[in-house]
Amino acid sequence: MLTPHLITTSFIAAHCLRAFAIALSIIVLADINLADEANADSAADSPAPFAAAVVEKAEGILQQAGLRRSGKAIQCTEAAELSRLLSGINRERRELRLQQKAFVEYQTRLATFETEIDKLEAQDGELNLQLARVAGLDVAGNNRIVAMINATRTQISQLRKQRTEHTKKTQEARATLNASEQKYAESVFQARKRLDVLSAEMTTKLQDRQVQIALDVMHANFEVPKPIETDQIMRAFEHRLRDFEKEVFQETIPLEVATNGALHTTVSINQQSIRMVIDSGATMITLPADAAAKLQLVIPPDAALVNLMLANGQKIGGRRVTLDSVRVGQFEAKDVEAVVLEPIGGNAEPLLGLSYLDRYKFELDPAAKTLGLLRVDDSENDGDAAKR
Repeated sequence: MLTPHLITTSFIAAHCLRAFAIALSIIVLADINLADEANADSAADSPAPFAAAVVEKAEGILQQAGLRRSGKAIQCTEAAELSRLLSGINRERRELRLQQKAFVEYQTRLATFETEIDKLEAQDGELNLQLARVAGLDVAGNNRIVAMINATRTQISQLRKQRTEHTKKTQEARATLNASEQKYAESVFQARKRLDVLSAEMTTKLQDRQVQIALDVMHANFEVPKPIETDQIMRAFEHRLRDFEKEVFQETIPLEVATNGALHTTVSINQQSIRMVIDSGATMITLPADAAAKLQLVIPPDAALVNLMLANGQKIGGRRVTLDSVRVGQFEAKDVEAVVLEPIGGNAEPLLGLSYLDRYKFELDPAAKTLGLLRVDDSENDGDAAKR
């Protein structure tokens, strides 16, 4: 049982603690009001600093709100997850750069094979003309030309085999790059989502009266800027994320459906519009002769001959050309291979094939009638990015 003396002592202690807490709150508010009045009277005067106990209490309030002071700045203590996300994206970007560089090298080597084969095929044609001229007239010359033809065709055969193997490796590199670009884009989107949530929460916390008083204390004692806005606290994260976001481009193109079920869209070829069928099964862009004429395409006399089979099983020849530019929506590719078909009686449609589509991560959705395109540009090498 407590004695009267102990009861009186406990009561007095409790009363003193309560009085001290009330006095501390009054001091904080009074000091801040005085600081505001001093600022109003003279912009050159600085607010009087608060006592260490007040600063400690202010720091506790900020900590509960997920904030802390660092020098003259206020930081968000709940952004650790976002910081890890951004660091992970930076590592993904470095890996992506290496894959983009490797893919460009594969493409360059593949183009070299095509050029070498085209030259040898032209040489083979010229040798056959020479053979026709000396046939029956010059046995030694005939034998020499035949030997040259055989040697040329052996080279062509070897190069075609190497091209086939290299084409497979290029396709594998493209698939790997597509997957990495998709992963990179998703990481960037998730980081943006997290930053938006944090920013919204921060805006709400900064409107809390206790937080505002605590920030006033930080302003008076440590010259923390006043007022403090969410953008100021999250600026570093915003800048880092925007640096990643500016490299990611994504677009969903609505498609038209023909009576035969084919999916069409408007394509810009060399800055001229043409309606084309989206065909992910076609190796290259194919253009009927009349469509090529409307686009004013010039077919070089030495353009390589290509043999194709149409969807109806009809075999047809064509000439390989390089288009200066092909654009669907905002996705423009430079130096795109295509085939201009020989004039035929049937009604062949222009096809948008893999020589364009494979430049990007693409998704053809027949049910939704859309074409999704995604690319991640290499900001460190604009030339390579533009060629894609």
